Amino acid sequence: MDLVIFDKVRQALEEAVTVEDVKSIRDKSEVLRLYVKQVGEGLIVQNYICAIKCRAERKLGQILQETELDKGGRPSVTGFIVQPVFKKLEDLGISKTQSFRWQLISTIPEDIFEQHIAETTSEDRELTSMGLLRIAKQLKQDQKFEYLRNQEGPIEGLGVICADCVEYMRKNMDENCVDLTITSPPYDNLREFQGDSFDYKSIAKELYRISKPGAVVVWVVGDATIDGDETGTSFRQALYFKEIGFKLFDTMIYRKTGTSFLHTGRYTQIFEYMFVFSKGKPKTFNPICDEPKLWEGSWGELSVRKKDGTLSKRNLENEGKGSSGRNDNFAYGTKQRTNIWTIRNGNSFGHTDDIAVLHPATFPEQIPNDHIISWSNPGDLIFDPMCGVGTTLKMAKINNRNYLGVDINEEYCQIARRRLAMVSNTIEF
Repeated sequence: MDLVIFDKVRQALEEAVTVEDVKSIRDKSEVLRLYVKQVGEGLIVQNYICAIKCRAERKLGQILQETELDKGGRPSVTGFIVQPVFKKLEDLGISKTQSFRWQLISTIPEDIFEQHIAETTSEDRELTSMGLLRIAKQLKQDQKFEYLRNQEGPIEGLGVICADCVEYMRKNMDENCVDLTITSPPYDNLREFQGDSFDYKSIAKELYRISKPGAVVVWVVGDATIDGDETGTSFRQALYFKEIGFKLFDTMIYRKTGTSFLHTGRYTQIFEYMFVFSKGKPKTFNPICDEPKLWEGSWGELSVRKKDGTLSKRNLENEGKGSSGRNDNFAYGTKQRTNIWTIRNGNSFGHTDDIAVLHPATFPEQIPNDHIISWSNPGDLIFDPMCGVGTTLKMAKINNRNYLGVDINEEYCQIARRRLAMVSNTIEF
């Protein structure tokens, strides 16, 4: 490939000032990148083309950040040119996802941006937009951490303890004192946790000791897949809980509404286990009834098997609530949930504050919220031995439960305390 041509394209990108011109260069670069990759050109050429595409995306992000949309067609002054305001992103030929990603890339300082491109090329690695997105997200996370560090004084108390959870339970918690435990342990090192030390057997033994008779432990966990083989760690943990005396009261499923990537060669993993262990029979169960009833009234004829093997038909035409029909917008009321919960996940859907995402693996607030409602009553003590940034504790506080959380990382504990301090008019532990 003629690198002189690429230099001309790069020069054209530097001179481009409109969204249309920059996006045209970006799109053509992406098409060319895919072509040279398909025909087997070397990584140097691929990265050179991708660098042009990434620079175009960064510039598009800068323009979009400075351009007002949906303002009725008045002109907008950007850092590059005075141009008309577009009513919709679609008018620009840009999806909302693209706009978000490009604006995020545009927040990377130019020196860090160019350094990443240079290092990736020199180390003979493939340059990708996703790599730049990871850098942008990390920079945002670092900025939020720095902001929290610079707040006036640390927040103390609020039921959050920085300690090794096993040691804390052994030394500071009495037998039979906890009504409900909700926690999400590390998943086969699927995430990098700061200060992570995980001994699930010791944790399980202490949880059994401190749980009241009839108390419940909700253990939210998933498995890693290595070389096409799922580890099965979650099942081993569940069997160990049974071995030390817990009942496996229910194996529930948390079904995610979305995933950040799709698998190739297998079905995409989109659920996690929520093992519900109990110390004897659960003393509390408040079923959530928010599933729509699908039908009302007659089901027509029902076949009933007799002892001799023949079938008799039972006419249900006049049984039920009236004429039959499909449910529409809860028209026929609600029924009790099943043990598969579909819950919206993701940074913008799972939390009602913007600092929870400073933890690498938070779960949506709805998970502990709904388990708290199901397995406890107001005034009960809710415990999380690996509380991270305090999602379980926050939902316990909102639902007028007492709460206690332990985490080995002080930065996560500080975030948890700040999230709890944002919740008012509820009980504190």
